[in-house]
Amino acid sequence: MEILGNILKKMIMNNIQKRVLNILGGAALALSITGCLSELDITPPDQVGIDRVLNKVTVENLRARVYDQMNSSFINLYSGQVLEAYTDDAFRGGSTVAFDWHNGILSPEIPLFGNSIWNNYWQGIRKCNIAIEYLPQATVSDILVSEDQLNQWVDEALLMRAWYHFELLRFFGPVPFVEEALSADFSDWGTVTRPTADDLFSKIIADIDQVIANDNLPLRHQLATDYDRLNMGVAHALKSRVLLYAASPLFNSGNDAAKWTAAATASQDAISAMGGEYSLVGIANYGDMFLEDQTVLNQEVILRGNANNAGVLNTSNGVDLSVYGSNIQSNNAGAVPTQELVDCFELTDGTLPVSAYNANHTSATFNAGYSEGTGDDPYANRDARFYASIVFNGADYGRYKGMPGGDPNVVVYTFVGQPGSGFNGNPLSEIESEVRRSSTGYYTSKFRTAGYWGSTAGGTNSFKIHFRFAELYLNLAEASCEANDLAGALSALNMVRNRAGQPNLENVPDFANTQEFIRERIRNEKRVEFCFENHRFFDQRRWDVLSTNDVISGMRITSSDGTSSGDFSYQRVNLSVPREATSDKYLQLPVPIEEARRLPGLGQPEAWN
Repeated sequence: MEILGNILKKMIMNNIQKRVLNILGGAALALSITGCLSELDITPPDQVGIDRVLNKVTVENLRARVYDQMNSSFINLYSGQVLEAYTDDAFRGGSTVAFDWHNGILSPEIPLFGNSIWNNYWQGIRKCNIAIEYLPQATVSDILVSEDQLNQWVDEALLMRAWYHFELLRFFGPVPFVEEALSADFSDWGTVTRPTADDLFSKIIADIDQVIANDNLPLRHQLATDYDRLNMGVAHALKSRVLLYAASPLFNSGNDAAKWTAAATASQDAISAMGGEYSLVGIANYGDMFLEDQTVLNQEVILRGNANNAGVLNTSNGVDLSVYGSNIQSNNAGAVPTQELVDCFELTDGTLPVSAYNANHTSATFNAGYSEGTGDDPYANRDARFYASIVFNGADYGRYKGMPGGDPNVVVYTFVGQPGSGFNGNPLSEIESEVRRSSTGYYTSKFRTAGYWGSTAGGTNSFKIHFRFAELYLNLAEASCEANDLAGALSALNMVRNRAGQPNLENVPDFANTQEFIRERIRNEKRVEFCFENHRFFDQRRWDVLSTNDVISGMRITSSDGTSSGDFSYQRVNLSVPREATSDKYLQLPVPIEEARRLPGLGQPEAWN
């Protein structure tokens, strides 16, 4: 029996080794789920044995590779451009990919950034499936890697697999849910079909629920080295987000109330489960949250990425401070806020500045308390988040490195004629001196700081925030509103509003206790709270409101004497640039043509057929 047992054991190990060779050494799904784990590439594939794959170093690397694609955010994947440039929240000048997007040239043959997104997340799914299959087979000593650690790492891979599938769903619509790392000789591509959205949402939620039930992850990692590892807070936050999307108009055309109720329940459960560990930061520290080192255990931040984007955000999407004394210039103003976004920030009494626009947004109907007359200050008495998010004419932008101690903070001016940061009236210009200046009269300060500049550049932080606690309240507010629980919606919404110092919504001057009114103000709150955090691109799609991309505008400010001491006059100006990305085709990206040819059963999203 012992001999037979050894023979069987050898057969099993040989079979596992062959599968490892196939999986790690070969191409996977034709959906670009390709590539082996880089740390194994140093050994020829035919020499990789099971002991090599499942030793301590490699199991730790299997865990690490699960996260590779999570930390490849849009800005890293696509030449330093930010996703807001593809929405009505921001405009990026020059003939960039964003220009091509808004010019309407997106297609399966010209997928723009679609190839990078598609490849990135499928590779991530493959790595997760390898970890899920092989980590439980590790025979590493408990002294080196404990069973509890292995269980935790498997759950991290399960949760990450759900997240990667969800990201593909957000960009491309329903895609196959892949639960194994397919071998190189897999050939049944014709059987790969596009599932329904409900089917894919169900599988994503099943993985998340399994992780929550297993209870192997801490609510928050306490070690600085684990700051970017998944925790139970992420599981709850991701479930809240996924179910909110599943209930949204793009995926819930019949407006099934049960889906909204499920989303509300998940969000409330998340808040209840996480409330002892997470909370909203005070408004005084709101702006600092986006500039902290990645290892800071901020009470509101559930998960940060590990890529410091300070360089690209400040140099290619920032304010030129050279005229204010910095020795180094920015390269480009990049994605700058639109007037439409600025108009979303309320006055301190809760009034929105604008109630209506004309066709090209060159004039607007103002609400009481707001004015753009000569000598007025339209930026006074605004929601505190405005000052933490937007650089406007006369904004205090803080201090750059090396400023003399007695010098006042940098005050940025954006009026016509101001050197460096002044208004650029040629939005599609490629002239170096012009691309550094905003065509809307605004810059963003979220994830940016004057402290990046000075005698040298760098030394500051801009780490992407994947999830923060405020999202759970706004998810709960939206889902409750759509489920017609208006009182519950207001209660959740007011948590976020009150943190910013804004009054309860029911106390604003124009309040109406109707689903339509509360819905629109919740959506506005989401736009303000999460501006420049990669939410608006997806919110426009799940709400099916791409028509808001039709027209964008800026503020052309002039000074009576050409200096910052003069009286300012304000003129809303239409940005006369192509804005063609508003059809249903732009709700979901097309599958890149080569992938679509390999997978005839998958097809394109409906609008692309």
